[in-house]
Amino acid sequence: MVLEDLVGQDTRLYAKSEWAPASALWPALSFSQRGVANTFGGIYSRGRDFVITIGTGNPRDTLDPAHRQRLMSIVDVAPNIVVATGDLVEPETWRRAQQTHPDRWKLSMPIVRCWTFSDFPEAKTSMTETYRRFSNPTTRGKPIPVEGSDRATLLGLRLSAVEIPSYVERRLHPIPEDQLLNRDITRLVNNILGSVGRAGTERTGTYPERSSLNFSDLFKLLNELWRSQRGRCGLCCEPIVPGEENALLRMSADRIESANKGYHSDNVHVTHVGCNLAKSSASLEVWAEFLDVVRGTRD
Repeated sequence: MVLEDLVGQDTRLYAKSEWAPASALWPALSFSQRGVANTFGGIYSRGRDFVITIGTGNPRDTLDPAHRQRLMSIVDVAPNIVVATGDLVEPETWRRAQQTHPDRWKLSMPIVRCWTFSDFPEAKTSMTETYRRFSNPTTRGKPIPVEGSDRATLLGLRLSAVEIPSYVERRLHPIPEDQLLNRDITRLVNNILGSVGRAGTERTGTYPERSSLNFSDLFKLLNELWRSQRGRCGLCCEPIVPGEENALLRMSADRIESANKGYHSDNVHVTHVGCNLAKSSASLEVWAEFLDVVRGTRD
């Protein structure tokens, strides 16, 4: 098969440097910075987009000369799962990687589909413009969009499928099949982590303190809450529609006890944005009384 067999008109291709081709031993797209992984997870669409991995030019990082500065793999990843790389790769492989490169590649997205480029084409001739951007320090470690003539050049390159062990996703939490729900939960997670990251920093006043689970665990929690609440708002009990365009009816994550600044399993439920804003710092009892007034059911 060739790359053109995989991509559609709306497929977005990205290029990212890696130390070796993806394989059953390393079924992971790895990052050194969580912020880079989270940002990419927010724009990548599983099943539609792909990442092309390119071997580095450093002999210490890319050991096999046949892989250096070459197109190695094209992968589809689960963008909403960012976990410790050691949870995905084979233990001995991870141990050796940390012996030679301590504290590198500590976070990863699981690869769910994978192909290897036949004969490992040279990157600078196969994607000239994209590969030139790898020399820019501001793009280091980040997936770079592949566009224009580079994309057209790649379409005829031959690929070989690589089997990725099924345990990768069984060990992790399920991902919603509904892409709109997937994106809504991702948006919530990024918003929460953003507010946690800003906590204590100065603005006109000072951002309030916040605490939260990590990206993967928070995504899992919100996904489970959505299912346990049967897709209904935890405050008004009306349906929350994934992909809703009305800003006040979109999904939000409300801390049940506002004085408790943690986004944890015992203190959060999913709600409409409007309900969350209206409740503000009120207790659930005060909110229930307000809702009765709005609905005209108060005695």
